[in-house]
Amino acid sequence: MIRNASKRIPADGNTAAASIAYQLSETSFIYPITPSTPMGELMDAWIAQGRKNIWGNPVRLTMMQAEGGVAGALHGATATGTVASSFTAAQGLLLMVPDIYKVVHELCPAVIHVASRALANGGMSIFNDHSDIYTCRSSGIPMLCSSTVQETYDLGAIAHLTTIKMGLPFMHFFDGFRTSHEINTYSEVPSEDLIKLVDHEGLMKMRKRSMNPEHPQVRGSILGSEYHWLCAEKPNKLYGSLPFVVEDLMNQLGKITGRYYKPFEYVGHPEAKNVTVLMGSGCGTIEEYVKAHPNEKIGVIKVHLYRPFSVEHLLTVLPKTVEKLCILDKVREFSSPREPLFEDFAAALVGKVNPQFIGGRYGIGSKDFAPNHAEAIYKNLAAPHPVDGFTVGLAGSETALPIGKQTDDLPPGTKQCMFWGLGSDGTVGSNKEAIKIIVDNTNLYGQAYFAYSAHKSGGLTVSHVRFGENPISASYLIQQADYIACHTTAYCQKFDMLKNLKENGIFVLNAPENTNFDELLPPSMKKKLADMNAKFYYVDATKISDECGMPGRINMIMQTAFFGLAGVMPQEKCITLMKKSIEKQYIRKGREVIESNWKMVDKALGAIKEVKYDRQKWAACTPEKVEECTGYNKLLQLSMQQRGDDLTIDEFTDIAAMPPGTSKYEKRGIALRVPEWDSKKCVQCNQCAFLCPHAVIRPFLLTDEEAKGMETIPAKGAQLKGLKFRIQISPYDCTGCGVCNAVCPVKALSMVDPKPKYEPESKNWEQCNAAPNKGHLLEPSNVRNSQFLKPLLEFSGACPGCGEPAIIKLITQLYGDQLYLANAAGCSVVWGSSYPWNPYTTNEHNHGPTWAFSLFEDNAEYGFGMLQSTEYRRFLALNDMQLLMKEDVPESLKKAMQELMDVYNTDESQAASRKVQAELAKIQNPSPLVKDLISQQDCLARKTVWIMGGDGWAYDIDFGGLDHVMASSQNLKCIILDTEVYSNTGGQCSKATQRSAVANFAAAGYAKQKKDLGAMLITYGNVYVASTCALANPEHALKCIREAREYNGPACVINYTPCISHGIKKGMSSLPQHAKELVKSGYLLLYRHDPRRRQEGKNPLQLDSPKPDYNINPLISDESRFASLADIYPKEAETKRPQLVEDLKKRYEYYARMAKQ
Repeated sequence: MIRNASKRIPADGNTAAASIAYQLSETSFIYPITPSTPMGELMDAWIAQGRKNIWGNPVRLTMMQAEGGVAGALHGATATGTVASSFTAAQGLLLMVPDIYKVVHELCPAVIHVASRALANGGMSIFNDHSDIYTCRSSGIPMLCSSTVQETYDLGAIAHLTTIKMGLPFMHFFDGFRTSHEINTYSEVPSEDLIKLVDHEGLMKMRKRSMNPEHPQVRGSILGSEYHWLCAEKPNKLYGSLPFVVEDLMNQLGKITGRYYKPFEYVGHPEAKNVTVLMGSGCGTIEEYVKAHPNEKIGVIKVHLYRPFSVEHLLTVLPKTVEKLCILDKVREFSSPREPLFEDFAAALVGKVNPQFIGGRYGIGSKDFAPNHAEAIYKNLAAPHPVDGFTVGLAGSETALPIGKQTDDLPPGTKQCMFWGLGSDGTVGSNKEAIKIIVDNTNLYGQAYFAYSAHKSGGLTVSHVRFGENPISASYLIQQADYIACHTTAYCQKFDMLKNLKENGIFVLNAPENTNFDELLPPSMKKKLADMNAKFYYVDATKISDECGMPGRINMIMQTAFFGLAGVMPQEKCITLMKKSIEKQYIRKGREVIESNWKMVDKALGAIKEVKYDRQKWAACTPEKVEECTGYNKLLQLSMQQRGDDLTIDEFTDIAAMPPGTSKYEKRGIALRVPEWDSKKCVQCNQCAFLCPHAVIRPFLLTDEEAKGMETIPAKGAQLKGLKFRIQISPYDCTGCGVCNAVCPVKALSMVDPKPKYEPESKNWEQCNAAPNKGHLLEPSNVRNSQFLKPLLEFSGACPGCGEPAIIKLITQLYGDQLYLANAAGCSVVWGSSYPWNPYTTNEHNHGPTWAFSLFEDNAEYGFGMLQSTEYRRFLALNDMQLLMKEDVPESLKKAMQELMDVYNTDESQAASRKVQAELAKIQNPSPLVKDLISQQDCLARKTVWIMGGDGWAYDIDFGGLDHVMASSQNLKCIILDTEVYSNTGGQCSKATQRSAVANFAAAGYAKQKKDLGAMLITYGNVYVASTCALANPEHALKCIREAREYNGPACVINYTPCISHGIKKGMSSLPQHAKELVKSGYLLLYRHDPRRRQEGKNPLQLDSPKPDYNINPLISDESRFASLADIYPKEAETKRPQLVEDLKKRYEYYARMAKQ
């Protein structure tokens, strides 16, 4: 791939960092973790495209099983003489720390690029602070910090050039999401210029001192007390000279680019009295404010070279006139007297200069850091007694600085646009392309930030796009918008979207033809439009996308509207450029997708219509009053309104814990179509409910009284005589995936417009749920019966049609009131625990799943610890009861305890335990032994512990832990949600990926056979192992879950769960039939290995799949991850597809032989 290095490039920080890493690396080792993953993906893509580094060679890229493995491989590569690099963030960086100590002290040159992200603590955030970076301070690794996209390229170059010259590793970091995903305009250095800056003697020196049998040495020797300290002090001179080498290389780079940097960079008044200090993306906000107030004696120091910390270089830029020095940290360290950057500056300057030191915290978790925050900081410094240890931008904090009105100091003529989109509608992607079109084809500069809700798809996305004639460095979200677009009418009643609209701005809404906007828009919205004298347009993008065969994918239509109304360039030119962009963007999706998008673009311009509203009438509207809630309900209310920034510390929950069942209050109303039940056709099979990912369609058994006013039919079955049957939906919670409609064998469901259904069906939903659940009347031995049990997982944030939640929902239906779930990081964490929406709920006894996640890399061990603790507590409770049987306690308690002990390890213990609890509650003056039993009473009933996660967890990063706990013979259960990719980080290959599948990190098709995890676990002999797919065979999946739970020992169920990242061409609604075809072809193998059968003289392995026909054409034609390989790399497809068929044959024959033994 040839890159025009002299041209302005519209791209994000990850692209800039990856590009310089590619130019100056020979080997690279990767593992996906948000937000650094795109850097590895780009490296892989460039290799596939044939890009060369500055030495004229392709980079050798390897994906490892975990970040610890990455660091070990990096260590090995640099120790043996290649220029190595890697990319990571957060917990991934922490896993590298042991090896970072090694590469630092062995003087191994390498660069780790870090998109810094908050470390998981009480809760997990994918957003930015500096906690991961600060954790590495004591390792001694040199650190460079970038605050803009351009700096990310330039200082990334400095890191690589310095590591080659000095033989020391470097960490180059920049703010995750805020810089890593910010699209801006930057320039690269051509390889022919860059290579002039490489110290070739340093490179040769690195090769000579590398590990090699031709000049052997021993490293990592064991040191006695007389040597260890010497070893620690030996590199002192090297580290002492490092800042000067960095400074020299910065100057050399500046001579080529015209962009000069310093270890510490000062901006502001030459005689500043009040100076701030910070590093990372927040520098842009402070610098913008300082430049906008040139007459004030204020300034800012931007930290670039954070380690080694050079006091000498700091003193050269610190104004002699400084009286107050405010150090801003992007982290909260609880046990430290002050935050890290504050401590660094205070220690560095003690005895040299003596300003008043003031500390503050800002932007933690990517909290927006806006110009009015900068203003508040400098106002605080100007006060006679400034607040120390303050926070800025955090509502309700005792130390919070008062904030003024929203403002900005952007270059004149900068246009600002906001796009309120629906996750997976393509809005974010199209806006990225829009910026690239603008920058590549005009003289304008561009910038874009993107904000997301945590829903996998169907959630809120807000794109912040700026463009103008001057470079844009604003590192904050849009405060005043010229153009606002809303891509779904559902947001009109929910969010204050026009809060930031400028006077005479433009508002564009995706709305159906003949919409009555007087009725649709709330009074506050109409008043805002009128007050701002805004122009109001609408386009029926949903209808156009349906007509063009791309339902819901409205991004290109709305992008066309943007170009048509924003006046960036002539319309004809826009259309031509958009079509070229579409072809490039969707090449992996196939020609049909490209042409459908072209059709949408052609139709869009003529469909844009202006709404001529009565401005005087709308201006007179009285904004609706919103009743403020209290407690946790206030938290939910603010979240629903996208006003989480208004929440105070006191209103937040301890350790970010969530009460059960809060997802039922969200009511997103995002479905374009919802199912309608035809009672005359229904056969009561309940397959629709079984496969519904979001538990929005359910069968109900009702008495005549409970069914009043609703359409029902007589329930089938002798046990249900006299009861009524009804299929009921929750329309506001439905995502419109259509899986229920597709799986219905008699077409008793049809997908219809949701609007007429909202009110009546919501009332019916409440009525049905008010009736007592009657699932206990039937043994849940088949799909139909199981679905009468209340699901204790409902309304999750999963993608429409997702295969993951259905099987977890089933486990909650069967065992929810006794269920511990230990969840590995991944999609199932995001859709299952995005604060404050908890989809795990309770039954009529207020019992339900207790869910938690520790980390990605230790989930098996985390769940194992839960099991050990739970079993031990049950042992203590049983011991207490046995002792109390001999004590003077009420006979009624003894009777209840005996009944419980008789069924202690069965499901009957649930009811029996409640009797014991009731008796314990009656005791007035409990003895110490009774008190002890009371403290253990929540463990009296039988419990079941399940560990769950995706293939990235089970096959890769925690395979060692999973293997260990499955080999333990303990009664631990495991459910693996096998999507064959790292779904949560964007679809990277794992060892579960099938050969020839195109995935991120496998741009030219995965080259290896899929790891057979089930076969590995079967070798232990005493592990129950099942391979299933709920979409392909619901009865088989149910059988596997029940057998695994009843097996007294370790059990693992591997459930194939198709993912949106597979690119299912017929849509996610086609998955049930598609999955059946995968079984038929042999792509999916259904089996059960039950060790109990051996005791009966039977083969423990039951092969439940029919003999395959090995016809993988449906797979190739229906999934773009396979189909696109032939389009992009036809030779790879010719080689790898026959190999895939051979893999499938070998696997089936292996299991067939085992099943016959």
